[in-house]
This record gives sequence, structure tokens and C-alpha cells, in this order.
Amino acid sequence: MDRAKVVGGIRNGLIIFVIMVGMVWANTWYRGHGQYTEGEKSFAAGNYKMAITEYGTAIRMYTPLGGYVPASLSRLWEIGEGYEKTGQYDWALISYRELRSGLYAVRSFYSPYSEWIDRSEERIEQVLALQRAKEQAASGKTGTP
Repeated sequence: MDRAKVVGGIRNGLIIFVIMVGMVWANTWYRGHGQYTEGEKSFAAGNYKMAITEYGTAIRMYTPLGGYVPASLSRLWEIGEGYEKTGQYDWALISYRELRSGLYAVRSFYSPYSEWIDRSEERIEQVLALQRAKEQAASGKTGTP
């Protein structure tokens, strides 16, 4: 076999591989950005429950250099804080857990935005404690035997 043909075949294979990876990246980025945009529309309309889902989906469409992921993380955190301040602990937990689970879903040989996982786990524990205290107060229990 001619060396030029082998080199040409390898080159063509690499070009096709790079194009395919680029197409997958572009498709994922486009879908993730679209979900983020839908989340922003829902957030602006005050439909925070729908925004939680859309931002979570955007996180799961993680692509390197996808600027919508940190923005989605910040929005989920903001929504969680808003629900927490109004005493809607169930929805605050949903928001923080969506943030955490979205990041767990995109882990591979590295974990992007791993500091957010730690932050969300701490906040989940805090909100669970607040929720338990609220439930005990509502039932008239003090928490001691």
C-alpha cells in the first residue's frame, strides 16, 4: 500500500472525526442555550417552577465554553433563595437539588463547577433543618422528649 494513501486516509478520518465532534458540541450547545433562554422567559414571567426545570435541563446540556451553564446555576440559586425567604422550603429544596443533580449528571473525567455541588449540599442541609423546625413548630412539638 502506498504511504501517501495511508496518510491521506488517516487525515480524512481525523477530519471527519473532528467535524462529527464539532457537530455534537454545536447541537448540545444550541439546545442548552435554548433551554436557558426559555428559563429566562419563565423567570421574567414569574413562573419560577417552570424556570427550575428549564435551567436544570440547560445544565444537563453542558458543553465546555457554554456560558449559559453558570448563568443557569446562578438563577437556580436565586430561585432557591427566594423560596427560602418566603418559607416555601419544599420549592427551595427542589431548586437547590435541581442545581446539584444537574451537575452530578454532567460529571465525567472531571466535574465542572464542583464548588456549586458543595454549596448546594450545604444549603440543602440548612433548608432541611429549617423545614423540620417549621414542621415541629406547626405541630406544637419542641423537639425534645
